[in-house]
Amino acid sequence: MKIRMIPCGTIAAASIFLALTLGSCSGGDKGPSPLEKQAERISLDLASEVEANPMLLTSAEAGYSDGNLVYKVAFCDSVICVKDYSEALIQYFVAQEIKKRPGKDLDEILNTLSKEQGSLELQLSDVYGDSRTYSISASRLKQLFKQSPMQLNFQEVKANVQQILASRAMYYRDKANATDASFAFQSGFATYTLVFPKASAYSHLKQASLAGRYVALLKPRYESLGSLRQPIEEMLTSLQIEGYRFVYTTSDNKNELRAAIPWRNI
Repeated sequence: MKIRMIPCGTIAAASIFLALTLGSCSGGDKGPSPLEKQAERISLDLASEVEANPMLLTSAEAGYSDGNLVYKVAFCDSVICVKDYSEALIQYFVAQEIKKRPGKDLDEILNTLSKEQGSLELQLSDVYGDSRTYSISASRLKQLFKQSPMQLNFQEVKANVQQILASRAMYYRDKANATDASFAFQSGFATYTLVFPKASAYSHLKQASLAGRYVALLKPRYESLGSLRQPIEEMLTSLQIEGYRFVYTTSDNKNELRAAIPWRNI
């Protein structure tokens, strides 16, 4: 089983949803709701995303129901754990994505949802048997578009990301045969500190080789995201996270070895 090392699961889904929902839009629809035809079009696009991301997605489709634009996505990658992601985190990411897409397409989506008193419904499921629905009303979507990151529960979102990243500390401890591990945001980096009984356990390493060890772990996970990688990194950067740092030390905090890994190196 893969280890969940990055907070990308439902964020990845939201990126797919927003990119497709707010992409192209055919005007002049005469059906009961413009959203109905959009759901048909988006489902075709989502099918292409499933085909392009077989290691990430099991299925993905869009539908229209009672004024709501509904997305159902099932993930097949164990990196994704639906229960890890809060409403605030998903809304923060959605805000980031819709800000990239101002204009008539976004206006039509929001105005139709408002008129029908509907919501954007993101229904996500993972390989652990968990599922969750994230519901965002039209009025809230308009707020997300207008408000700055600091107005979008910034501290709560960052705390959620910290909690997710901190849960990986024991994995890194075991991987390095360390005796303890901790996590914190330090000077803009997601920092894992691994404690060893003696410095001799890592005396053969240099800063570059320590960095290389963790690039080898992190890079495949980010590369597996394909076109979704950039928006995920953009969100983490907006939360003032510039990359990862790994620190090897002893219980008396002597002979530290540190290696920072910015996003460009992953």
